[in-house]
Amino acid sequence: MIDAQNFRALALHLGFSADPQEVSDVLHKIYGENGEVIRIDFSKLSIDYPKLHGFKVNRDDTCNFSSSENAVVLECVHRLLEKGYKPQHIELEPEWKLGHGGKSGRADILVRDQQGAALLIIECKTAGREFEKAWKDTLEDGAQLISYVEQEKATQFICLYASELDGKAGQVKTSQRIISVKDNPQILLDQPKAQSFKEATNAKERFKAWKDTYRQEFTEVGIFEDNIQPYQIGKSKYTFADDTRPLDANDIKGKYHHFRTILRKHNVSRRENAFEVLVNLFVCKIVDEMEHPDDLRFYWKGIAYDNYYDLVDRLQALYKTGMQRFLDQDIVYVSNADIDQAFWPVKKKRNAVKDEIKRLFRELKFFKGMDFEFIKVFNQTYFDRNAKILIEIIQMWQGYRLTGSSQNQFLGDMFEYFLDNGIKQSEGQFFTPVPICKFIVSSLPLEQLIANTSEPLKVIDYACGSGHFLTEYAAQLPALLQAHKQQANTSKWYAGIYGIEKEDRLAKVAKVSAFMYGFNDIQILDADALVRHPDITEAGHDILVANPPFAVEDFLQTVPEDQRERYTLLANANDLGNKNVECFFLERAQQLLKPGAVMGVIVPNSIPSNKDGMHVATRQILLKYFDFVAITELGGSTFGKTETKTVVLFMRRKSLRPEAAEHLTNRVQDYFEDWATEAQTGGGEYQDLDTVRQYCAHIGVAFDHYTSLLQGHPSAELLATDMFKDYRRAFDEATDTKKRITSKDFQKQSPESQQIELTQRFTEFCREREQNKLFYYLLAANNPTPVLLIKGPSDNKYKQQFLGYEWTGGKGKEGIRYLDGESVRDIATPLFDPKDRNNPSKISHIIRQAFSGEVLQIPSELQGYVTQAPLVDLLEFGRVEFDAVLSLSVKRSLTVASQWPLVRLADISELRAGKFVSANAIKPEFFEGTHPCYGGNGLRGYVESFTHEGEYSLIGRQGALCGNVFFAKGKFHATEHAVVVIANPNAHKKWLHYKLISLDLNQYATGVAQPGLSVERLKDLTFGLPPFNIQQKIVAECEAIDQLVNAAKAKIEQAKNEIGDAISHYSNGTVINKKLGAICEMNAGKFVSASDIKDVPATDLYPCYGGNGLRGYTKTFTHEGTYPLIGRQGALCGNVCLVHGKFHATEHAVVVNAFAQVDAFWLYHKLMELNLNQYATGLAQPGLSVKRLEDLMVSVPPIAVQQKIASQIRAIEQTITAAQATIAAAPAQKQAILQKYL
Repeated sequence: MIDAQNFRALALHLGFSADPQEVSDVLHKIYGENGEVIRIDFSKLSIDYPKLHGFKVNRDDTCNFSSSENAVVLECVHRLLEKGYKPQHIELEPEWKLGHGGKSGRADILVRDQQGAALLIIECKTAGREFEKAWKDTLEDGAQLISYVEQEKATQFICLYASELDGKAGQVKTSQRIISVKDNPQILLDQPKAQSFKEATNAKERFKAWKDTYRQEFTEVGIFEDNIQPYQIGKSKYTFADDTRPLDANDIKGKYHHFRTILRKHNVSRRENAFEVLVNLFVCKIVDEMEHPDDLRFYWKGIAYDNYYDLVDRLQALYKTGMQRFLDQDIVYVSNADIDQAFWPVKKKRNAVKDEIKRLFRELKFFKGMDFEFIKVFNQTYFDRNAKILIEIIQMWQGYRLTGSSQNQFLGDMFEYFLDNGIKQSEGQFFTPVPICKFIVSSLPLEQLIANTSEPLKVIDYACGSGHFLTEYAAQLPALLQAHKQQANTSKWYAGIYGIEKEDRLAKVAKVSAFMYGFNDIQILDADALVRHPDITEAGHDILVANPPFAVEDFLQTVPEDQRERYTLLANANDLGNKNVECFFLERAQQLLKPGAVMGVIVPNSIPSNKDGMHVATRQILLKYFDFVAITELGGSTFGKTETKTVVLFMRRKSLRPEAAEHLTNRVQDYFEDWATEAQTGGGEYQDLDTVRQYCAHIGVAFDHYTSLLQGHPSAELLATDMFKDYRRAFDEATDTKKRITSKDFQKQSPESQQIELTQRFTEFCREREQNKLFYYLLAANNPTPVLLIKGPSDNKYKQQFLGYEWTGGKGKEGIRYLDGESVRDIATPLFDPKDRNNPSKISHIIRQAFSGEVLQIPSELQGYVTQAPLVDLLEFGRVEFDAVLSLSVKRSLTVASQWPLVRLADISELRAGKFVSANAIKPEFFEGTHPCYGGNGLRGYVESFTHEGEYSLIGRQGALCGNVFFAKGKFHATEHAVVVIANPNAHKKWLHYKLISLDLNQYATGVAQPGLSVERLKDLTFGLPPFNIQQKIVAECEAIDQLVNAAKAKIEQAKNEIGDAISHYSNGTVINKKLGAICEMNAGKFVSASDIKDVPATDLYPCYGGNGLRGYTKTFTHEGTYPLIGRQGALCGNVCLVHGKFHATEHAVVVNAFAQVDAFWLYHKLMELNLNQYATGLAQPGLSVKRLEDLMVSVPPIAVQQKIASQIRAIEQTITAAQATIAAAPAQKQAILQKYL
């Protein structure tokens, strides 16, 4: 029963207001030019419709508050009058005799046309169950609706209608099922034997006509919409201006779920094919908007004005035009008119042969191989089934605009959820999120390139997928051209943009995407980028941006042999089944780019690190032909479903000709073939011997000793170094050496001859490797700038804040979710600013500065993400074989290339172990008369004695953490597990402290069970000693970093306190104390075998959480969404973590599912506040009981307050993220300071 209060809320929402002339409780609303009024009298609980203006009410049952349906009738009548229908054409409760039994039937609303004939009958139902049941009955036998038409045969449309007021959303939600009950002549012409409405003699036959002839077609719009006129249900002509509107982010979000719902509803299992059909429909719609804006073809007009065959025929014509126009592909299309035209000689005569041939043509046209098949079509039945799906998809899009100047980035986002994992694994396709495309394009020095060219830039993405890189570059282009060229004409510049895509479906998507953005001149080639193409100029491109495929099997087999031979990497491919396609794409970049061109390319993180021959050769190509500008590490959350870790290489094609690699090859050969002349002339015309000195300093070998190798006779001092000792071991263990020693020929020689030969062979062994290393060192040393290293947080919670987005998989919300707004324009990330390309506080701006060779000042808020290091420090030259592995952390080498003299640690300090103290003598807290006591891992406690007084560096010498360095001041006791470093006057105590930290002393530890550091080995550490005033400068700069770290730690503590305050203190709402079990459901996870948990993530694995957090990755997932997890067993039980997406929770984790009106993020922090470990029981294996957790009392504010608290905490966590980044960056920043001065 609807009550007066409900009616009042509805009436006020519909615009009813108090009547000033009424004394009683009356609301009224005036309609139309003649002042027709509806009055609602709340004292009498009655509704007065405008009877004086001809509005007909047959029974008063509809005019009171006795039935919920009366509210629906009121709202529907209101909409009719608002639309412009006249009161005299509306009748409530017309009554007819139904069937032979004489039973009376009353429709709720009858609407007549302007001549008085029945136009529309509306049956009103309450929303929800009653409406759905009435529609189900209608589908089953026509129910009341069809029977009403039998009484008013002139009726053209019938409608089942429901509405309800959603007070929270502030809107009336309606449901409509509109059925046309007038015949469509074209359908009857196509099916001469079909039952028509006109010929129906009773309700049963009328239902048969709707079910069999018109396939139970209905529409959900056509009466009340803005583009529909009164007395016109639906219409036969639609226009771009009146009947479409632009898409926005809210529209797009719902499309993901809607599309997949339609597929599930109709049992469409081929999702990849379905998406291809969707793209084909986009082609049709774009062509339609461009060529037929005044009479749109891409529109289902309803069964009253349209039919399946005409719809598909229109689509075929649009598709042919689009494929010809967009991709230069000629699609066969035969129109209905073409078929008729073929029979023009017999057009006026009845001819059975002609009719049969036309029928066969029609079957071939519509029943075989359509480009719009969601299901396979091979006869009339399946054509009709497919048409129903097609119509639903068309109705999703027909009212929106796909063309225009604003960007709609939904295509790429949808791909991740429409393409199957199988295709990704076999084809290596991971589509690049729009924010990452924006970041990379924003990081390229477009300003500099545009300003320095007289011709439009040539830009290429040679694995363009859905084309996001290309459209992003094109979107940024107009403002740059205006600023640097003072021109607004972009057409020629767009024509210089090329995309290559081997997958023909994706090539079509890329072109469609370009048109949707308005970048019609972008060139998309359906081709293999590894093969030369006549439209692609070799060494002719200024910019390359790409995310090429990874790990594609047998890709070389598709490349013609003559094209394969163009790749030097082919020598490293054992067979044509090689999967390392990403390596070949990098060599292809070297072939395509002109001197000085720039590149931003996404590759798997195996490119910098893998040590197989293919990857080593790939890195050697990069070192030879590119300058390294920046490397950005992207975490596993970047690409949606795949956890593949990637890096972005920002590089510039080397400008010098001849190639620098060719010149340096010759120079290194000169050094090794005639060092005497090179030494005598100082490098001759090149004067480049200082680079050899720098190399020697870098590897920690005296220059004078190294020159003995260049002369062919390595000195004893050189051979005594660690590196050459490693050479000796490798030489002795080499198979070739062992074979030679055991050969008969060798055994016949005298011992002296044997020794001479082995010495010569060993010397050549060393010279070959050193010649190769020196070559690559010189290449790296000539890198124009230090390399920027960008790395985001490793913690999952902070990865999303770094990226500015997250991936969601919930129904209706699949895809990418931007954290700070509805669109990428609102995104907040340290990577780039979507609204200001020149924002100096973003990483993209710093990378552009690096491209331009500017001196970098990294903002403090980015120092946790961004470091820099010389390229030579990212390479390891100390191993026997140079593998060109690129370390993505700042390398802490023992010896730094320096202008200052090299010294041993023992030359500038004295090293002494501390003194034993009994553990019983160490107190945990300070009190008067005690002093700090330091052991191998830092402060152990406080003792009454002290061993030293002053300022000293201490080195931990035993235990897993040996090699750690800390600074002690005042009186303190150093135990035997700490080494006290006593600096001499030439070494500043604090400088030496920072230097020791930079050396990463733990790497020199020996022993497994109990690692330890030898004091003698520490004494031999060698590095450059700068003058004392330089040491003081280094100390001042490093102490400034320490101050930032201390401030960051203070910020973290303050932020944690603020989070505690936010979760504990509420306002603007009533707090209710509830049991934890009343606000959430808690269940243990599911067992998974330890053997099924992998350490490394992969595309087919999901995160697996146990009692202590992330355990690894497994093939199954138990949950999807956002949930707090509680560890329920072990010493750390009670710990809480927040997880997102698909994951597997083991039986040692409790999954917390927040009930309605409880915010999961708020609940996570509430659980953290509860310190759940205190409720653990058991000693040997502590554990938490779910029952005990459920009984815990918690204070719960209203959901709005929870959400406000969650928002506050997210903001606070950003402060923590930035502070943690500052702390994490400090070691690298100090290392950079040392590097700068040394």
